This record gives sequence, structure tokens and C-alpha cells, in this order.
Amino acid sequence: GRAVKLLNQQKDSEGEAEALHSLASIERRKGDCETALDLLERAEKLAGGDSEVRMKCENTRGLCLIENGAWTEAERQFRLALQLAEKHNNERYIRLITHNLALPFGLRGDFGEALRWLKRIFREDKPEAQLPQESIGHLNIARLHLYRGEFAETETHLGKALELCQLYNLKHLRGEIFESYANFYREKRDFTHAAEFYERARKAYEEDGVDPSNREFDEERAALAQMRGDTVTARNLLENLLEIRQENKNEIGLHTVKLGLCRIKLEQNEIAGLAAELEKILRFFHEKNLYYYEAAAAVLQASALFAEGKRKEMMPPIQRALELAARFDYEYFLREETKRNPALFGNEEIIEKLPLDLRESINQTIKAERVTLKPKKPDSVQRSAFSVQTSESAPVVDLTLKLLGHVEIYRDPTKQFAPDAWTTRRARDIFCFIATSRHRRVDKDVLIDTFWADSEIEVVEKNFHPTISHVRKALNSRQTIKQNFILYRDGAYQLNSELTYSIDTEEFSRFIAEAEKAHLEKDSDRVWENVEAAHRLYRGDFMAGIYEDWAEELRGFYREQHSRILKSMTKFAFKEKNWVQALHYSAEILRDDPYREDIHALIMRVYAAQGKRSAVKDQYQKLQKILKTELGVEPAVATKRIFQELFK
Repeated sequence: GRAVKLLNQQKDSEGEAEALHSLASIERRKGDCETALDLLERAEKLAGGDSEVRMKCENTRGLCLIENGAWTEAERQFRLALQLAEKHNNERYIRLITHNLALPFGLRGDFGEALRWLKRIFREDKPEAQLPQESIGHLNIARLHLYRGEFAETETHLGKALELCQLYNLKHLRGEIFESYANFYREKRDFTHAAEFYERARKAYEEDGVDPSNREFDEERAALAQMRGDTVTARNLLENLLEIRQENKNEIGLHTVKLGLCRIKLEQNEIAGLAAELEKILRFFHEKNLYYYEAAAAVLQASALFAEGKRKEMMPPIQRALELAARFDYEYFLREETKRNPALFGNEEIIEKLPLDLRESINQTIKAERVTLKPKKPDSVQRSAFSVQTSESAPVVDLTLKLLGHVEIYRDPTKQFAPDAWTTRRARDIFCFIATSRHRRVDKDVLIDTFWADSEIEVVEKNFHPTISHVRKALNSRQTIKQNFILYRDGAYQLNSELTYSIDTEEFSRFIAEAEKAHLEKDSDRVWENVEAAHRLYRGDFMAGIYEDWAEELRGFYREQHSRILKSMTKFAFKEKNWVQALHYSAEILRDDPYREDIHALIMRVYAAQGKRSAVKDQYQKLQKILKTELGVEPAVATKRIFQELFK
């Protein structure tokens, strides 16, 4: 404010306009778009008609309009700003504004078009021309990839966003990046890391003076709570947010919160009047051209009508959702919805509009609530092949370690460690190393050789014992009862044998050993039960994201074991003529090793058994293309022979 007054006294209109624009930018970042727009109006009255200050004002006005949900007007402002940037040959602002032009497309749900515009902020041919704002570019690209279920791309761009944020000290972006990391982990069902990053985001917003209620923060946290089965927390978060959005007259935010509450009502079977409530929400999103939200509301309305037994009435909304999914490539959204409620998509007219692999899955489930590979037996409870062991069925232990996938360590899932409990990754990795070693015990010298191999003895002496102390503190973080999980005995560190543990790698190996024993005893039921249990435990690569030699060695071992399990499950499914599950497990194998000709051949046999000759040919051609493109070879003679026999 002082600069504005000084420049006003000096009759420097252009300088005063520049200062007012800077103040407007600060207010916008704080979430006060009303004040920002007032400042911009004052700045534009002072700025020249075609000046660079007016260009900046048009751009910032567009960002404010985005916040207010006026996306069409925002797009118009960005295009006016772009014309001025091109007139002044201001390459920096050309890049910034083309990035901002993506925002209306992304918010409407046209993710493909948004990605096309967003990428124009980068100049890979000129690394020296890097802009600090590329951090928000990477963040927005990551968000769109997450909507599309493209997790690898999401993680890559989030990493780049955080790197640039730290490089340029962009403190105002930390909260948004941490929140996006939390959403990423939530979608990957890594709930421990998701909760940790939501807490980091909350602190960052607080430190930066940002009100999270103006963002989707509490909605995202509610989604996490609901996925974890805590509908009480989810509902409280959304109902509190509903009051705030009503007071703020945030129309779009109000309807997204209502949509979230409707999802909870449906889950709790509160279906009276729900379809009518969703009709209003659906109409709002349709009128605002919010395609992604419209698709979500349409599926939810169809689900409510389906729950009421109104099969005819549910058809228009589900067909609208499928139209939007096809138009904007919402394949990941559709896949998640069919998993959530497969029976909803069981109508033949609907099935025909689904991707081939989803059709197979739905066809299998329309005859029964659950799918199982095993033949039904009298007086036995059948379990879905996709079911997971519930906490109710698991024994209560003092400490749980989940290492197959991203690391999760907890004593009580309802009382998680503090987000900063593991002050160093090395402390956590040392604990995992001890826990996965033979007899859960490691000599001190082995720990030093593994984690301080290249360090001087002075460095080891300085850091070793504090690191072990960090491990002990982390395992008691936020816990009412303190336990000593790490003991030092006879020159070695070991887990305290008086306490109980659940370590997924041990359970995984035990299930495989039991399956092998059952195989020798020719007990096929017990073989299946154990390989299925082992498969459920395998969330991903051992300690995903850790690339130390010792972890890589174990990662290769468990990956090979899991591959063996999948192969046996695939063969069992084929033998039982359960084509859906045979295709499902085959796809899992090919995801990690797309060159497995034996699996491609098995898929061709499945399609042939179903009478799908064209699918047999498509699969063979897909294999040909992969081998030719990636390896420069043709399928083996045996594979060609199988194809020729099946395609007669």
C-alpha cells in the first residue's frame, strides 16, 4: 500500500498500476478474489490501453474469474491478455497465459485439451529459460493425470513441481503440492501416506494464511475418510463445509459438496428422495458445462434409482455418463465406477458401450453379487476374488508392517504416527531391514556395512546411535503406551520377541509355503485359498520407491514369487473356464512383463473358447506389434502355431 501512495504522489500512473496489480496478485493467492478484482479495476483505469501492465491485469483477472467459477469469461480474459503478450513479444507471459488458458478446459473436465495447453509453458529446448511458474504447470499436469488414473505420470510431475517449488522458494505452492500428493496416495489406496500429506498440506496452508475451505481440501479429506470406511468423519467434514460454502455463496463448491454428501447417503442406504436431490445437482453441472462432475452425478443418480428398483428410470442418467466418458476419455472414472457397482452396468444396452475388458467383468457379475474362481459348494460362504482381508478377521498385534508396496508401519491404524515421526528415511529403512532379516535380527556390523558403507568411521560413530534412537521414538510417536520394539543383544539389533507383529512379507511367504504343501497333498481347495491370500497381500513392489541394493534384491525375489502366483491363478481360472478371471490375472502379468508369449497365447485361448475369433486375431497382432517395436523380433514359432490353430 505504501508503494501505491508514493507512486500516486509522484504522478507515476503506470508504476501505480503495476503496484496495484502486485497487491491484487497477493490477495488472489490468499483467496480474497473480491479485493483482488477491486484492485485490478483501479489498476486498469491507470494503465495504458495496450500496456504490459494491462496485459498482467487481464491475466490475473482471468485467474480470479476461475476462482469464482466464471470460466467462459476467464477464457475471454486470458485470450485478451495473450493478444497483448504477443503484441509486446513478451515470451514469458505468452507461456504463462497459454498455461492459464488450459484451466477452463481442465475445470470443465476436458482433460485432453487442458493437457495440450498446459504443456506450452515448458521450453525443453531452452533449459536456461526455465520459469518458477513451471512448478504450477507440473502440478496442474499431475492433477489431470491423476483424474485419468495415470499414476506414473502423476508422480513424475508432482516430483518436478515440488523440486521447482523448493528451488525457487515458492512457499505459497507447498500446500497445493502436498494436497495433490495426498490425493495421489489416496487413489493408490496408500492411506497412511495420504493422511500424512493431508496433514502437511494443512500446516502449509496455515503457515501461508490460506483458508482451505475455499479449496477442495476438506472434500478430498472426506473422500479419504469414506474410502477408509469412516463415514462419520466424512459426513462431518462435508456438512461443515456445506455451511461455509452457503455463507460464501460459492455455487459450484456448494454443489460439489452436495454431491459428496449424496454419495455418503447412498452408501448408508438413505435413498428416500435421493434421486430427486441428485437431479437438481445433475442439472446444475449440465448447465455449467462441468462435464466430469456431471458424469459423476449421473452415475450416482442412476445408482440411487437402481437401489430403488427403478431400472427404466436409471437408463437416461447412466447413458449420459457413458456418453461423457466416451467423449472425454473418462476411462479410469468408468473403471472405478464399474468396480464400485458392477450390477448397475449389467443392462445389455449399457454393456455394449463399455470397453471390452469391462464388458467381460460385468457379464460375469450380473448373475451374482460376487465373483469367485472356485465352484460353489453347499453350505459354504463364497468370497470375491477381489476381496481383501478385513481388520475384523486379522489378529490384534503390537506392530504392523506392510512392505509389499509403499511402506506402511503402524501400531493402531486409528492412532497414526505423526507425519514427521520418521525424521530420516534411513531410520525407517534400517527398521525395515531388521524386520525382514532372518530371525528379525541383524549384527551391528552388517547394519553399518549396509547403510554407511562409504562413510568414514567418525561419521558412523556420530550418526549410528542417534539413528537407532530415531527408530525407537518413531515407533512410539503419538502412542499412549510406549513400547521398546528394538533390543540390542550380543552385538546385534533385533525385534523384541515379547511383542507381536504382523509383517506382510512373512505372511506372503507363509501362504506360498502352505500352497506348495497343499499342492503336494493334492488339496486344490487349500492351494487356491493360500495363493489367493498371498495375492491379496501383494500391493506392489517390495518397499516401492527405495532403491538400495538390499531392497532391490528382496524386490526381485518377491516380484518373482508373485509372478508365479499369478501364473498358477491364471491356469486355475482357465481350467475352471472362468474366462473373466483368466483375463484379469493375465492382464496383471502382462502389466509387469508385456513380452510373455505364453500369457498372450493363453489370452488367445480364452477368446477362442468364447467364440471371439476377431479378439484372437487382435491379441496376436498386439503381441506382434509389441515384440517388433520393442525387441525387433517376431513371435516364436510355437506361438504362431497356436494362433493359426485357434484362428482356423
